[in-house]
Amino acid sequence: MKILNLPQNRIPEAIDLANRVFRKDEGDMGKDYPALFSLENAKNILCIEEDEKIVSIFGLLFKDVQIFSARIRTVLVGSVCTDEKYRGRGYSTLLMNEAGNYSIKQGTSLMMISGDNSIYRKFGAVDAGVYYAHFVNGDSAVKYHEATLDDLDNLMIFHTKDPVRFIRDKKTFKTMIETSKADNMPAKIFVSDKAYVVVTEGVIEKDKEKRYHCVEHGGCQIDVANLIRSVSKQMNPMVIHTTSADCVLNEIFASNSLRRRFIGTVKILESKLFLNQLKPYLEELPYEVKIMDDLSEMTKYVFGSTEYESKSLQIPLPDYGLDYV
Repeated sequence: MKILNLPQNRIPEAIDLANRVFRKDEGDMGKDYPALFSLENAKNILCIEEDEKIVSIFGLLFKDVQIFSARIRTVLVGSVCTDEKYRGRGYSTLLMNEAGNYSIKQGTSLMMISGDNSIYRKFGAVDAGVYYAHFVNGDSAVKYHEATLDDLDNLMIFHTKDPVRFIRDKKTFKTMIETSKADNMPAKIFVSDKAYVVVTEGVIEKDKEKRYHCVEHGGCQIDVANLIRSVSKQMNPMVIHTTSADCVLNEIFASNSLRRRFIGTVKILESKLFLNQLKPYLEELPYEVKIMDDLSEMTKYVFGSTEYESKSLQIPLPDYGLDYV
C-alpha cells in the first residue's frame, strides 16, 4: 500500500472508481466534475495504490474565497471514496490526514467538504456558516432566458457583485456553464440583463416536496429578487438560498424563511495563516478574533454554526452553488 498523487495517465482509473461508488446507475463523475478530474488538477487528487490498482481517492480542488475585502485560500474536498473490496482498512482516514497536511503546505487555511461523516468529524470538520432558505412567491415580470456561452461575460460581471463568493476565471465559469451542475444536481442558469440565478430540482438529493431551489445568484440583490420571482412563476414552488451577507435578499424574503445549515462541513486548517488571510477584512471590524487551540470550535466561533450555542462572529461563508465538487 502506498499514498501517491494521482498520475495524469491514471485519471480514467480514478474516475472509474468514483463512478462505481457514486454513479452506480448512470452518470459520469469525470463529466460532472471536470475541474476536479482535469489534467491540471490530477496532482491534487490523493490516492492509495494497492495490488497495482487505485483503490481509494481523496479529491482536492484549490480555490480562493472572497470575503468582502479579504481573499482566503481554500480547498474543496469531494469524490472521497474507497473500492468496496478495500474498505475497513482506514484508507479514507489516512488520506484525510494527508490532505490536511498537503493543503497547509499549499498555503491553504480553510477546508470545505461536500460531506458530513465520521471521517470528517474526527478530523475536526464541523457545520459552519449562517445560511437561509426563503420561500418565493412569483410576482415579477422581468424578462430572462436560459444562459448560454454568449452570456458568459455578463455572468462573470454579475458574479463579482456578490461580496462573498468563490473566485472564478473565465475558463472556470465557461466549464460550469457547459457542465450545468450545482450542489450535485442538474442545474439551469437563468439570466436577465441585470442578474443571474442557478436553479436545481432539489439540493444534493431530490426534494421530497418537489421544490425548485435557487442555489446561487449574481448581480445587485434587488435585481436577483426580481429575477427569481419571475422564474418562480414557471418553476414553482421555489426556494432561494442565501448567506448572512445577502442582507437585501434576506430582508425581502424574511416573511417566509428558515435558518439552514451548510450542506457539508468546514474546518480552519491553520489559525494564524487563516487570520493573516482574513486580515484585510478584520482591520475594518471593531473586534479581534481570538485564536483557539481547538480548531473545530474556532471554525464555529468565526463563521457561526447551528451547533454552536455561544456567541459567534458570523463572518459569512459562500454557499457551494456551481462550485460544488
